[in-house]
Amino acid sequence: MTNKTYRVLNTLDYKSQNKIVHEYTISVDVTDEGQVVTLNRSYDDVWSEDRRGEEVISLIDTGDYVIYPKKLFSSKFSGEVGYDLHAELFILLTFMNKTERMPLFQGTIEEITPLQIFEI
Repeated sequence: MTNKTYRVLNTLDYKSQNKIVHEYTISVDVTDEGQVVTLNRSYDDVWSEDRRGEEVISLIDTGDYVIYPKKLFSSKFSGEVGYDLHAELFILLTFMNKTERMPLFQGTIEEITPLQIFEI
């Protein structure tokens, strides 16, 4: 049973068209194992008909750790993972960071630039 459902709207890729596109749906289900957070493609026409509604990834938050699908990072291309999967994983992890009990990171990342050192 799905406890909550969320729409993921793309506001960047269609900005020039002044358009907001529903690309994904996130569902959160409570099970005996923990909270199952699932990302599905939307039924919007941005996806081909055979990909609409397709499950992309499902993670389980046990409260102590996150369980990833075993097949997530294995592939016939010797462990290579496409940018599309990384983007979809980013969506789920960002969602979990903002809404769940699992704060991933808050802060800043700064570039370290080499200092010019003078000997006197």
